[in-house]
Amino acid sequence: MRSPDHVSMVPTASRAGAFALLGAIAGTFLGTPASAQEWTSAQFSRQISSEESAEVTIRYSAGRIALSAGSANQLYALRLRYDANSQEPVHEFENGRLELGVEGIGRTGFFRSGATDGEMELTLTNRIPLDLTLDLGAVRADLDLGGLRLTSLSIHTGASDGDLRVSSPNSEEMESVELKVGAASFRARDLGNLNAAEISLEGGVGDFRLDLNGLRRAETRVDVKMGLGSLEIRIPREAGVRLERESFLTSLNAPGLDRRDGVYLSSNWDQAAIRVDISVNAALGSISIVRFDP
Repeated sequence: MRSPDHVSMVPTASRAGAFALLGAIAGTFLGTPASAQEWTSAQFSRQISSEESAEVTIRYSAGRIALSAGSANQLYALRLRYDANSQEPVHEFENGRLELGVEGIGRTGFFRSGATDGEMELTLTNRIPLDLTLDLGAVRADLDLGGLRLTSLSIHTGASDGDLRVSSPNSEEMESVELKVGAASFRARDLGNLNAAEISLEGGVGDFRLDLNGLRRAETRVDVKMGLGSLEIRIPREAGVRLERESFLTSLNAPGLDRRDGVYLSSNWDQAAIRVDISVNAALGSISIVRFDP
C-alpha cells in the first residue's frame, strides 16, 4: 500500500514595488514579461511502507539546496521556499521512483530580482538502497551523503558553488559516480566513503577539488575531463597512485610521483593494498596531486 505524502504550506508573500518596476523595465528591454514575486514556504514528506529500494531524482535550478540523511522510516522530508508566481513544487512517487524539486510555470522573465533566493532542504531515508540523481542549475549546494545507502550517484550542476561530502561510509557498493560541473567552484570531500569503483568528473570552467579520504576498495579509478581551471586531487598517503594525463597548457604539481613509460607513479604503487588510477584530460590550467595522512 502506498502511503500518502504529508503536505503543509505556509504562504509568506512579499511584493516589493521597486523590484517590480525594475523587473518591468527589464521585461521591456529583454522582451520578456515581469511579475512580482510571491514567496511561499511548503513542507512535504512520505513514510516508507513496503519499498525495498528507490530511484530518486532531484531537480533544482536556482537558490540554496541542502541534502542529508534523515529518518529511517521516512522516505523523504522536503522543505521549500519558492516564488509561487513562477514556480511550483514537485513531489511525485510511483513504482519506486521518487522525483522532487521545483519547476517553472508559464513564462517567466529573464531578469528576476531575487531569483536565487529560493531554498530547498531535503533529507532522504538511510533504510533502503537509493539510485540518486541530482540535476542542479545556479545553486549554492551543501550536500552530505554520509549515511545514505547509495547504489549509484549522478550529479549535474551549472554555474554553481558546490560542497559535497560523504561524512560516513556507504554500506552499498557502487560501480560509478558521475559528476558534471559547469562554470563552478566544486569541492568534494571524503569521496572514498562512497565505496565506488570509478569516479568521473567532467568540468567546464572553475576550481575543482576531489578529496579521496575513506578509500577501502583495492582499486579506484578517477577519470577527469576539464576545460579551463584548477584541479586538486587529495589522496591518502598509504594509497598507491598512477597518473596519466593528456593536456594542452596545463601545469602539474605532483610531489612523490615519478614518470615512468609516459605515466606518473608513486613509489609504493607496486606494493600498495589500495590503489588510485587517475586519468586527466585538461585544456588550460593546473593539476595538483596532494598526499595526506588521514
